[in-house]
Amino acid sequence: MNLELKPMSGVLCSCRRLFSAAVFVSCLSCFSVNAQVIDGRDFSIDGFAAVDGNAGTNHYRAGGTTGGAGGKVVYAANFSQLQAYLQAKDPYIVIVDKDMTTGITCYVDGLDTGKLCDAQDGSQGVATTYGERIMVAPNKTLIGVVDPTTGKAPLFSRITFVMQCVDNIIIRNCRFTMNGVPVLKSGENKIVAFRNGVQAEVGDPDCIGIQADKVSAKTDWGGHIWIDHCEFFNGNAASKDRYDGLLDCKNNVQWMTFSYNHFHNHDKSCLFGKGDTDVYENCRTISFHHNFFENIEGSRLPLQRGGNLHFYNNYMLGCQDGWDVRPGAVGCLEASYFENTKSPVRSDRGGSLNVNKISGYDVIYKGCNNLMEGYTNTDGHKISKNYPVTSTNWTPAQSASSYRVNTLDKTADVPELLKKYAGAGKIEIYKTYTDNLPGEDINEFAHAVKDKLTGDAYDEDGNKITDVPTAIDDVFSGSVANTAYYTLDGVRVNAPEKGVYIRKISDAQGREIVSKIVMR
Repeated sequence: MNLELKPMSGVLCSCRRLFSAAVFVSCLSCFSVNAQVIDGRDFSIDGFAAVDGNAGTNHYRAGGTTGGAGGKVVYAANFSQLQAYLQAKDPYIVIVDKDMTTGITCYVDGLDTGKLCDAQDGSQGVATTYGERIMVAPNKTLIGVVDPTTGKAPLFSRITFVMQCVDNIIIRNCRFTMNGVPVLKSGENKIVAFRNGVQAEVGDPDCIGIQADKVSAKTDWGGHIWIDHCEFFNGNAASKDRYDGLLDCKNNVQWMTFSYNHFHNHDKSCLFGKGDTDVYENCRTISFHHNFFENIEGSRLPLQRGGNLHFYNNYMLGCQDGWDVRPGAVGCLEASYFENTKSPVRSDRGGSLNVNKISGYDVIYKGCNNLMEGYTNTDGHKISKNYPVTSTNWTPAQSASSYRVNTLDKTADVPELLKKYAGAGKIEIYKTYTDNLPGEDINEFAHAVKDKLTGDAYDEDGNKITDVPTAIDDVFSGSVANTAYYTLDGVRVNAPEKGVYIRKISDAQGREIVSKIVMR
């Protein structure tokens, strides 16, 4: 791990403050908690998501973001189980090792537009699947497992993950896309699901949406969220409004870290603050580090309205309009690399920036058009415009005295490091949470359905699940690769109902275990 201390602009940012040996020692002790060190790099939680918050406020959480820690580690074998576990009252660490959609086929005029055809019998249009929404409940961890044959982490297609007025969420090593999501022919551009036999609009086509306006944006709150080592993309869009954000944050949500993510092939990437009125004291404290933006053809990398954002070790390649620090927004910029991007960062429209000018940790531009004042491209590329910078002396330590950074890399090293580590499937993460992959647990799934907090779960036909037949004998636990159910006369069934079945389970080593179970 990198413990090299680097001052910033005459002050010392985060854990790099030299004025207090006691603070430095306490920060060192934090590095060992739940550490995940690979290639000498510490990939454990850091930044604002790792801090407690301010005592006496709604956002205070002793120990920072812990997700589903203390809850049961469960395996989601299909979308219905994923939805039930993430929407339940109980804390869960949810493990997924396969791609997921709703599995319900529908037909649209084209994947690039997604408008649902009048006929849904296959005589018109092209096939896709209906979308859905998961209203993530508090105290949840979602972890994707890398497929050893493909090197890919699980992909969630046309499923929006909404965090509405909730806190304590961790999502790591997953891929997200809205590519091909269906929308109605008329009305707003909303995701269409198939529920209880009818088409239903279920919200904006964001991959992940974080907000706090269930009752009132003036009183609602949420936060303590860590999104790490994930991949977000769309592409294949007829217009910039075909899809919404890849990762959006709105209203009073605080103490969050978005790290080592790969955002690519999209238009409007990340919106932090829904409008100029979504600006107030202490809103949205976000650490945004080691993220790779590639081929973002529009803007919002991110678009920041209000709030305090620590932006470091990020890389933009082949993008248009980048980090836009708008009215009331405050940023701390360190060691980020911008390449072949039109307008990588600007703060001339109401925001303010504190830029690390220390040698080796300053900004690098290469092949960019519009730069902050005082900068040139390292490759001699002609500059079209220089944007003035409104300065601030804000550092993350001013918002959280316990703030820490695991690794601050030198700017020149950022492109290669992020190509290696940013995104899903780059490192194996699940072993940080469990020694062995759990098997499918029909009894726990049944409990989660009854234990719902934020929404209902729907089955493979789009019908609301109200009851799940449970197994009397559950003879297998361990690392599961496949589970199949058969009737006594040998007919395979996807979802066993009440009755007697043969269950065949293959573990990760290819060994098969056969048992008779009773579903009740």
